[in-house]
Amino acid sequence: MASLSRILTTLIITGHTLAGALDGHIGRQISTIDRSSLNGKLFVGYQAWFRKPFEDNGNSHWTTDKPTPEVGHVGVDMIPNVTGYPTECLFNTAFTLPDGNPAQFYTNHCEGVVDLHFKMMADYGISGAFIQRFYGYINEAHGGWVDILGYAKAAAEKYGRGFAIEYDLNGAATSSTNITDTFLTDLAALGSITSSPAYMNHNGKPILEIWGFGIVNGVTARDGLAIVTALKDAGCYVILGVQQAWHAELVEDRPDGFGPVYRLADMIQPWTVGAYGIDNYDDFHDGRQAVEDASALRDLGIESSIVVWPGGSSSNANPNEAFDRFPRWNGSFYERQLRGAVDLKPSFIFGAMFDEVNEGTAIFPVLRNKELPVNQRFLGIDDDMEPDTYLKLAGDYASRLASQWL
Repeated sequence: MASLSRILTTLIITGHTLAGALDGHIGRQISTIDRSSLNGKLFVGYQAWFRKPFEDNGNSHWTTDKPTPEVGHVGVDMIPNVTGYPTECLFNTAFTLPDGNPAQFYTNHCEGVVDLHFKMMADYGISGAFIQRFYGYINEAHGGWVDILGYAKAAAEKYGRGFAIEYDLNGAATSSTNITDTFLTDLAALGSITSSPAYMNHNGKPILEIWGFGIVNGVTARDGLAIVTALKDAGCYVILGVQQAWHAELVEDRPDGFGPVYRLADMIQPWTVGAYGIDNYDDFHDGRQAVEDASALRDLGIESSIVVWPGGSSSNANPNEAFDRFPRWNGSFYERQLRGAVDLKPSFIFGAMFDEVNEGTAIFPVLRNKELPVNQRFLGIDDDMEPDTYLKLAGDYASRLASQWL
């Protein structure tokens, strides 16, 4: 099969680990995963957008409206446990820990951080990551995004993981840009990334995910048709991350609706973060996921991916939102969703997210409640939990899903 970069170029021309819990953990899946198929795998979404203040003149994503993460101006609700992170990748913050030391944050624009994150995935049996690439940052001159993609590629190859690019439509607008051309041009420039032996394929084609149709208001259905058609014509296997009530568009079938776009997809991945809490998850699973989504996908002949998430909170970035809006219930909320997803045997499970501390959905190690700063409100995991609890849960259910595909 021709490489993704060659296909796209032709098309364009022609038209330290965590102390204690992690150090003592025995690797669950050291061998290289099969990169030719998504079936039976659990991948995580990887934001990889955290940077040191003033680095690359870009948004650090640790903060909202200040260049440095200050008290009252932080943009994350959870703080990563940086035990074992390379010291050169860390910086002190204004947040004071109970022992009097400053809390430290990391920068993704440091290869050791990305390497460590992929090592965690390998150690716990997570298949790899869908690397988020936000439309609004594609042309960022000093963003380091391509560097970070390179770090991810090297780490995936090193630890036998897989990776794929997931374009996020946030920042895109039909009225001001040619989105299709932007994607094709960007992908052609990323040939050294997508040609990696660690880059994921499915059904003989390189994978691309586009997230946000029906969610990002600035992108029309007509643009959606053009984008998906062009990517499929370029030989890609196209996954669409869509609104959780996506099948309603099929029923209504409005001229300006996204039904025709969804019908073009090779795989549909309904975005369910925030769609339910622990009290109504079972109803959502038994009705929406197991019946409505499954029926619509079966009728369309489209494969499926199910999103799972541990809980959510983004009140520091969004002061009007309730703190700890979607509680984690000591891991039981996440485990219930993992069990429900495995029971439905999707092509693969998408874990939202590996490192999303902005919205409190991260599954990598974060600080416990007793370890949190004393001068700013943050959300921690329960004090009786090990830092790697959510990684263990993801790995356990990854194994269960894989066994169904043997």
